[in-house]
Amino acid sequence: MIGRTLPKYTRLGLVPLLLVINQASFAEKIARHGKEPSVVREPSAVREPSAVREPSAVKEPSAVKEPSAVKEPSALREPSALREPSAINYSLPLNKKQVAAALTPHAIQNRFPNKLNFIGSDKKKVSGYVDYTFDRHVHNKLAEVYLQYQPDYACFVALDVETGAIINLSSFVKSEEQWDNLVMRADYPAASVFKMITAAAGLDSGVIKMNSVFPFNGKSTSLYKSQVLRHKDNKWTRKPTLVESFAKSINPVFGQIGIFKVGKDNLSQYATKFGFDTPLHSDFHLPESRLDLNLNDKWLIAEAASGYTKKITLSPIHAAQLAAIIANDGKMVTPYMVESVTARDGATLYQKQQVADKQQVIKATSAKDMRALMRATTRSGSAKKSFQGIHRYKIYSGMEIGGKTGSLTGYSPKGRHDWFVGYAQKNGRKVAYASLIVNKEKWYVRSAYVARQFIYHYFSEQARLAKQKSSTPVLSTQGGS
Repeated sequence: MIGRTLPKYTRLGLVPLLLVINQASFAEKIARHGKEPSVVREPSAVREPSAVREPSAVKEPSAVKEPSAVKEPSALREPSALREPSAINYSLPLNKKQVAAALTPHAIQNRFPNKLNFIGSDKKKVSGYVDYTFDRHVHNKLAEVYLQYQPDYACFVALDVETGAIINLSSFVKSEEQWDNLVMRADYPAASVFKMITAAAGLDSGVIKMNSVFPFNGKSTSLYKSQVLRHKDNKWTRKPTLVESFAKSINPVFGQIGIFKVGKDNLSQYATKFGFDTPLHSDFHLPESRLDLNLNDKWLIAEAASGYTKKITLSPIHAAQLAAIIANDGKMVTPYMVESVTARDGATLYQKQQVADKQQVIKATSAKDMRALMRATTRSGSAKKSFQGIHRYKIYSGMEIGGKTGSLTGYSPKGRHDWFVGYAQKNGRKVAYASLIVNKEKWYVRSAYVARQFIYHYFSEQARLAKQKSSTPVLSTQGGS
């Protein structure tokens, strides 16, 4: 069911596979119980800027009830990373381009049908049943979070770092405005997320180091020519390292790095290597993220390097891909959402082909340094408040979490865009994600907190599945006497 509305609870584009909130059932539940289903709440110590107060205590339950209002189509299944890859037949009737041509118009409209019609190489129509890569459990948990906090607009993407399989696509619109799938857009300002490209370019080319010091004056959130082009040390000068500058997203420092260290050619080259102004060759079509700046202007280099511009745009899927590349030791990861397509008689029409040799975007050592910068963001930087207190929960033990925040006003949709892009890994399992919240006036929830919820529920479910698998008796195939 897509597009059904009620006066109080408007259309929610929570995907995948036609997976949207049944507003009528949800409203009836509220009428019976007098309140919305409870979800995990944020820590009392978390206080967002601009006098935004998050709900009081964190209560991360081991078994949060699934919302009865979520309609789950049969095609949803466990993530592809949990399944053994089947043999690939390179003479199958359908290829990736044909799958993308059929799927993309539906994906843009928040529809992921179980059955699709394709145009084969012989120009004949062929129907097939689609096996998507999405995770039902993660979707339901994010649906609860969005229903609880009701941000004006929100979307979330999660990828398997090693394969590129899309674990989750969620798109949420609070009002009755008609929007396409927010995940499938690429016109959001990248904001300080672009600092990931600047830092990666500097580290990979050897022009900056982790302990490099960059003096600056004035506010860390501003960007003036006097801070970058005409800096002079005085008694108020601060001298943060690269680690602190990245973690706290200090704009003047990254303006300096862009102009005096990385330079326009390197910055442009690494942006392209990370996928800006480059088509995504996958089983769906996605608009390109754009670096729409003339870098011959020195000051525009500073604005680009610090993300202090609306001219650099980014899609949530590409944002998750950026984090996946860093988590994957600098190797390119291509997002995809279709594992296979089968005919009615069970014959395989399409099978995802794994790429043997992935493009090395940055050196593995540079990716390792980038992960250290991103961990500092969650431990001592701009996302610290959203991740405080996680040591109290067993699931986070031994887990590595990193990310990058970004915030800037945008116009499609209009409002303050709040990014958190990052990765998490534990026991060999790695995921990358991009969380975007757009608020018109009031802050309801931070994008980093939504990412925290995803991490908690995803790894809790993986732990449950692993325990279930280990407790399953293995039948012996040896004969007895």
